[in-house]
This record gives sequence, C-alpha cells and structure tokens, in this order.
Amino acid sequence: MVKKRVILEGLRGFVKPATLRYPAEPSVPPKGYRGKPEFDTQKCIGCGACAQACPTKAIKLKDEGDERKLTLSYVHCSFCGRCQDVCPEDAIHLTSEYELATFAKENAFTEVRLRLLKCSNCGSPFIPSSQVDAIVRRTKDTFEKYGINLNEAKALYSVCPNCRVIPEEMAKRKLFLLRLRK
Repeated sequence: MVKKRVILEGLRGFVKPATLRYPAEPSVPPKGYRGKPEFDTQKCIGCGACAQACPTKAIKLKDEGDERKLTLSYVHCSFCGRCQDVCPEDAIHLTSEYELATFAKENAFTEVRLRLLKCSNCGSPFIPSSQVDAIVRRTKDTFEKYGINLNEAKALYSVCPNCRVIPEEMAKRKLFLLRLRK
C-alpha cells in the first residue's frame, strides 16, 4: 500500500510540480533579495568605506603605483549589504543576481581602479582624485559662505599626510582654519 501511494505522489509531481522547475525555468527572486554586489565605477571615489565595513573582508583596498584598486571577491561575500549601506556615493548595490557559479577563478572577482592624485609637495600618490573632488563638492557651500576659493581648498587637500606635518604646511592650514572662524 505504501509503495502505491509513493508512486502516485511521484507521478502527480510530474503533472503539477509542487516546487519550481529551476533551472529549466528561471526563478525570479523576490523584491529586496540580496544578491551579487556590483560597483558603479562612475560613482566610486575609492574612499574604502565598503572595505572597512565588510565583515568577511571580501572587499580589499590596495594602492599600487598610481592606482587604487578595490577588489570584491564573490567567493568570500556573505551578501549582507553593509557595503551598500555605508557607501557615501551610492556606488555599490546588491543586485538580484544569484547564479555566481563559475569555472574561471577570475570571474569570481570584480574590481574598480582609480587614479591616485600625487602630493603637490613630494609627488607621492596618496588619494584618488575623485575623492578630492567629492570632498570639495560636499564642502562647497561652507567655502562659498566664507569667501574661500575652491581651488585653494583643493590645493590643501592635495598634500599627503606626511607633508601636512611640515611646519610651512601646518601654518597654511592654521591660517585657512582661522578664516573659517569668522
């Protein structure tokens, strides 16, 4: 008797399956599904907030010569969405893509490469130029309020941390800050 019931249940499954016919038919994920993260290379400023917030360290930030490289490993990603939450420029989003299996290891990674700005004093690369542009854009109203030229502010941002502690640079910064106290 048990065998007959199991056979009938199995045949009923062919006629009207109780589950999805995946992979023969695509499965559409529900709204809010957290799938494959993707960078928007036009928006990314290379600040590294996503790399700092990633609990699995799936996002690595590395400066190589004149470039900053952000690498995202889908192998290590837990699809938690922290990178998306902390990005100040809205440059990383979780998509609804979930089929990430691959035979080629290079397809398990994605990366963003950004050009680094060179220090106006020593010439060493230290910050993405897009990040400096974003800083100036965000502080533009304050500078205009105090009558400060944006190029002057950009010049201050183009000095690396090592050169900022040189007495002449510190004096420039102090005078700049005093203008903001008006």
